[in-house]
Amino acid sequence: MINLEASATIRAILIAIAVLLSGYESSASSWHYQDEEHWPQGCKEGKHQSPIALNARDATLIDFEPFSLNGYGESVTAVLKNNGHSAEIRPKMSGDKPSISGGGFNHTYKLDHLHFHWQSEHVIDRYRFPLELHLVHYAKEFGNLSAALQHPGGIAVLAVMFDLSPDDDAEFEPLVSIIDTLKDKVGQPVNLTNFVIKNFIPRNVAGYYRYDGSLTTPACNEGVIWTVFTNTIPISKEQVKVFDEMRTEDHKILKQNYRSLQSLNERKLYLKRSPLRDNFINSATTHSISVTLLYSLISFIVLY
Repeated sequence: MINLEASATIRAILIAIAVLLSGYESSASSWHYQDEEHWPQGCKEGKHQSPIALNARDATLIDFEPFSLNGYGESVTAVLKNNGHSAEIRPKMSGDKPSISGGGFNHTYKLDHLHFHWQSEHVIDRYRFPLELHLVHYAKEFGNLSAALQHPGGIAVLAVMFDLSPDDDAEFEPLVSIIDTLKDKVGQPVNLTNFVIKNFIPRNVAGYYRYDGSLTTPACNEGVIWTVFTNTIPISKEQVKVFDEMRTEDHKILKQNYRSLQSLNERKLYLKRSPLRDNFINSATTHSISVTLLYSLISFIVLY
């Protein structure tokens, strides 16, 4: 015989759980960059939060083995969308996802997605870049991002800085053009073909900062391994402007989608110096310096 009273109690419990979960999902998705004081307690009370200010004088030099990037140079299909907080790209892979190992990692990490912040979340030597790209990875053995978040070191994020150049970046332009069409279309996915992830990573990845931090958006989960490359990718003001025109779900301009800097506290900050360059000079600046030096050398020869 069915116990109607027990059934009613179970039904009430299930309804209560559903309401609680509904409220949780609503609160998790309704956060804004302009009201960090209302972010979850973990974001405000955590001691290993991101982003942070990076500079060489606070860092301990390290010498990890080179990175091993697998599948980043392949041409893949991906899905791009404005998620209301950023421009997000998710590769669609029928086989193995791109992965990274080496570089001091204890795991092999698989790529989950990429997303952008404008201006940069991290600052290097007090300089805030116009754009920062995050390549979010999870440790292979955990199977997915959600499971990996439950383990310290389960998530690894590669951060790439974009610095201003007088010219449009040719490899970046096709993506920027598509993002421009989605700036006011929140949640509407667009397929990208011939998307090559390696085009959005500096050619020289030997130099980087490394520290233990968190996700930079709610719920600000800690235990994330951060790698912030010191070499940059060029981008023009016109290309940056496209990101500045992105809109949120309530049709407001999504300006400055970066979290405020967090305290380093007792954490260790490490720096792996590049054997080619020790700072974050981009390719356009390097070219400019080379031309200036060449001009000075020619002038010296003519004068003497």
